[in-house]
Amino acid sequence: MRVDVLLEPDQTPDQLVELARLCEQAGIQRMWLQNYVSCRDPFMSLMPAARETRGVGLGVCVVSPWEMHPVKMANALLTLQEASAGRAALVIGGGGEWLARLGIMPVKRVRAVREAIELVRGAVAGGRKFTYGGELYKVWGYQARFATETPAPLVYAGVNQPQMLRACAPAADGIMYSDMPRQRIADTVGQTTSALEAKERARPGYQISNIWAWHIKADRETALREARRELLLRGLLERWYLESFLDAAECDLVEKHKPAFFKAYRSSDGRIEGVPPEIVDKLLEHLTITGTPDELPSRFEELELFARTGVDEICFRLHDDPAGAIRMIGEHVVPRLDQTAAG
Repeated sequence: MRVDVLLEPDQTPDQLVELARLCEQAGIQRMWLQNYVSCRDPFMSLMPAARETRGVGLGVCVVSPWEMHPVKMANALLTLQEASAGRAALVIGGGGEWLARLGIMPVKRVRAVREAIELVRGAVAGGRKFTYGGELYKVWGYQARFATETPAPLVYAGVNQPQMLRACAPAADGIMYSDMPRQRIADTVGQTTSALEAKERARPGYQISNIWAWHIKADRETALREARRELLLRGLLERWYLESFLDAAECDLVEKHKPAFFKAYRSSDGRIEGVPPEIVDKLLEHLTITGTPDELPSRFEELELFARTGVDEICFRLHDDPAGAIRMIGEHVVPRLDQTAAG
């Protein structure tokens, strides 16, 4: 199982250069950059890192067809691919924050994501002339003559739920789940594999990735504060995730106190009012990896479970002090997963 990292989009392009260099030193496969409404453009922000590094992959996660037309996605992805000499990747998904912040009511959401993936993947394949006549998105005679890097950049589907999996997984080069807990990972990988088989897509070479929150700090209280602050983002605490490890009454309580999680996120203090500590602890245990470096060995079995169930890439989502996190992952996690693979 290879290791990626996913960065918050609060780093300057110069800082991203240094973080990409650290990823190369740490043996991390790819550095992904989040795409949020009120932040720097992720493709442009990664351009200096593309020119100043040689080995680490660089990707943008996640772009939706409601914020950017798939043809523009293809242009941006191919430009990053050219600058990085063949190390670019993109995750296409269903909108997330962008839909709410832009006041967009998506039409035919599943179809839109699938068509966007099909169009981008076709457009970036080798500089040939490409025409796509979807119901929602079309292009005639697209040909990026400058696209000479081979193989083509990777296009992932950023989807979790069964309907999206069936429609979108076979259209992509890989899939990126978000916060998929260990109780659901085997079933979700199975659904993905079935979707590929239904479209006669080969599983070998297809990439399955899972984003997993990383809150390992030298100081345990610092780690817990960061982890509690960011809990709102873990699958947006949707019941589908929670009911895999909480009972019905506990799920009801979390849903009732959603505003407290919003408040903890916005205030950055990590205090979740009205939710018993034992439930918060369960959320942290099942949706994050939180603690100190000394506690990491107790979590390796969980990471190895992801690998055994078919996850090819674990993508650690980093928050405060990403440089320290990258160094820690390189020191403690990459060698362990390499050792597991060799065994």
